[in-house]
Amino acid sequence: MRTLVLLLAAAAAIGIDADASDISTIQVEGNSFVTDSLVVRTFGMRPGDVFTQEAASRGIRNLFNLGYFSGIDLRADSSSGRLDLLISVVENRILSDFTIEGLDCLDEDDARDSIFLFPGQTVSLLEVETAKRTILAMLAEKHRHLATVGSRWDAPDAGGRSRLVFEVDEGPDVRVGEIVFEGNEAFDDGDLRGEMKTKQDSFWRSGRLRESDLAEDLGKIERYYRDHGYPDARVLGVERSMMDDGRHLRLLITVSEGRRYEFGTVGFEGNTAIPDSVLAASVRMRQGDEYRISRFEQTLDSVYEQFQDLGYFYASIEPSVSADTTAGEISVVFNITEGERAHIRRIEITGNTRTMDNVIRRQLRVYPGDLFQRSALIRSLRNIFYLNYFNNVAPDFRAIEGSSDVDLIVSVEEKSTGKAGFGAGYGGRDGFNGYLELGEQNLFGRGQSISINYEFSKSTNNVQLSFTEPWFRDTPLTLGGELFHTTTDRSQYDRTRTGGAVTVGRVLPWMDFTSASVRYMLERTNVYNITTDSTSYYYSLRDMEWPRWTSSARFTVVRDSRDRQVFPSSGSQNTVIAEFAGGPLGGNIGYQKYLMDNRWYIPSVWKCIFTLRTRTGLLTSLAGKSPPAYELFELGGTGFYGVRGYDSGTIGAVEGYNTVGGKFMLILSAEYRLRVIDQLQFAAFMDAGNTWSTVALADIGNLHRGAGLGFRIEVPMLGIMGLDYAYGFDGPNQGWRPHFQFGTDF
Repeated sequence: MRTLVLLLAAAAAIGIDADASDISTIQVEGNSFVTDSLVVRTFGMRPGDVFTQEAASRGIRNLFNLGYFSGIDLRADSSSGRLDLLISVVENRILSDFTIEGLDCLDEDDARDSIFLFPGQTVSLLEVETAKRTILAMLAEKHRHLATVGSRWDAPDAGGRSRLVFEVDEGPDVRVGEIVFEGNEAFDDGDLRGEMKTKQDSFWRSGRLRESDLAEDLGKIERYYRDHGYPDARVLGVERSMMDDGRHLRLLITVSEGRRYEFGTVGFEGNTAIPDSVLAASVRMRQGDEYRISRFEQTLDSVYEQFQDLGYFYASIEPSVSADTTAGEISVVFNITEGERAHIRRIEITGNTRTMDNVIRRQLRVYPGDLFQRSALIRSLRNIFYLNYFNNVAPDFRAIEGSSDVDLIVSVEEKSTGKAGFGAGYGGRDGFNGYLELGEQNLFGRGQSISINYEFSKSTNNVQLSFTEPWFRDTPLTLGGELFHTTTDRSQYDRTRTGGAVTVGRVLPWMDFTSASVRYMLERTNVYNITTDSTSYYYSLRDMEWPRWTSSARFTVVRDSRDRQVFPSSGSQNTVIAEFAGGPLGGNIGYQKYLMDNRWYIPSVWKCIFTLRTRTGLLTSLAGKSPPAYELFELGGTGFYGVRGYDSGTIGAVEGYNTVGGKFMLILSAEYRLRVIDQLQFAAFMDAGNTWSTVALADIGNLHRGAGLGFRIEVPMLGIMGLDYAYGFDGPNQGWRPHFQFGTDF
């Protein structure tokens, strides 16, 4: 449009005497809804003014900028010795409505919602073309790449308004039928196609062509070459042609590979704070190795990290790359300007509309006055995000005028931390089961958590109330308490447990990512409806007086380096538990129990995560008292003792002619997870586990195996839910079983 304005302005000046004295009159023609006064006022020159071509060009541009005209012509008559000007305009149409004809695969309402045209507005040629492009883009999403869109205006109505009609020819459903390459010798077409998001039409692929995806694909192809020894590789162009069937496109991508290179020497200049020998340890490229742009970038990042960890916030590193075309080597010299060391003057927290500043600040590993240290900042951001109070945590910096120091701004985005949930499921052993939960992980923005849970099934009812203060009086001391009441109905006996527990814990400053806690529990246990079958292992419960008291202490050490609490993708969580009941603690029940739970999260290709988990347990007597039958390990189902593919509590040890709980257990699990979005994962998994009456009888070759598929989803206010469908390969009840899961034990 700008070019059109300038052309019209130049044309208007032809034949006008630049030396004419004054403008005599200015008249307007061709306008119907725009007033003469608005045209003249916008044009900017008035009778009596001296005419100049510069002012005339500026006036025409101003008129076009109104958006009311599709054409403007300026004419002049100087026969009287003065200039009489005539501004001739062609007005844009006033829209009464618009319709789209010829749509089939695309819903007209969807198209109308994407076009920003409204009754009563004046519509320019540019706006019509923009609407056409919008329709074409939407049709391309439906594989109509040969579609055409025309337009016409109907005659104006009595009010001077016109209807705009878009005439669409959708054309055939066109997909990508073939992707071929020209100029590639180092890699075959299949290698290069494997890097592309755009795929050929096939039984399992749609062959969709998106312009944004194709542009990204061309960059990926160049990146692939540069990461496999060809730094000069370029994509020269893409040629599209219709295949013989008239429904598939052939994409011919032409590449220029260039010469293959290896890494030569790597050097450093300008560094005084860190010697070459230390920087060389960060180099990810070795002489003689194939040139890889990723290794070059990793080296550059690593060198930056070393300087920033010493406070050189403003360090500048300029790589100087030289290519020896004869030897086929690329040598690099990193030219380093260290600059001044920076301290952190002030730390600001923004975006926390609910969480108190001190809850965030106590997670920081950087403090005002400290030298800037990148590793401490990264750890601080990880700690804040790990609270699970925020959707996002991002740092920013503010330079201080006249100083090398900086201010650190930590921006957070609050997320819902409350829970008000209900869930239900069905299991082969427990039948219909479910839970009710009310809780808050960040009570009043103070970081405290409180919850009340009710779990129910055919055989179990469990009510639990808990409260945790993670930082007592703003010190890294955790205090917690809980009250519970549980009823369990078993085929051999029924049991109720009522009690409470208190927990004290703290982070261990000399062991990274590690915390320790002590939990004291006192509970009253009543066992009744005990079997009358004297051959049953559980018949011995009749020899004990009920109810009984259990006084126990549990010692827990946890090392947790996961990147997040919910759906972690890297790191590990290792837990060791030692629990003692009876003896010097008093009570009527005595035992000692040792548990280990180890989980590793390993990033894999794309959005996939590989997880491994091992669980072991040992239960023995204490102070001459044997552990009661209900403390024995019974595996199956989900949870800590879960082996998917088997009903809860159905895997036990053989004791005489009975299968009962064991005193030693082992469970191995592996999962391959696909993170669709941050809140949704799909998983393929395998479990194997068993329990034995003694450690000596343990046989790793005699494990109950299960495998299956599942998904996990994080629902705001409801927490994490999941469904696994697993097949149990061993035992008398082989087959498929569904397993519903609630909570975070995934």
